[in-house]
Amino acid sequence: MEHVLSEEKLYEALSDLFVDNEIDYKQIASVAKLFPINHVELVLFNYVAPVCFYNLTTPVPPVWQGFDSDYLINEINKIKKNENTYLGKMKIHMLSKYLRFKFSYEWKMLKKLL
Repeated sequence: MEHVLSEEKLYEALSDLFVDNEIDYKQIASVAKLFPINHVELVLFNYVAPVCFYNLTTPVPPVWQGFDSDYLINEINKIKKNENTYLGKMKIHMLSKYLRFKFSYEWKMLKKLL
């Protein structure tokens, strides 16, 4: 159960990369350091970014203080459930490729601190 709570804290920390505010990379890294770097990258681009990236692609981003934890976790659980299907895997794979390109700077900055 403790691992699940830590995983959810990782979701919440990584979601801060997508708020319309100054990014606190050190704070995000303090949580992300508890996980292997490959896992952080997978969680970021396969689960968190697909839920949160829209916030930075709208003219007036609605989220600037932080994503609602319940919303974030529920949406990530939906993605995880859908990744068990062929179509779900393909969708995640294609979106992840785009998000890795779109948010490569943010990942590079965070990765330096891990």
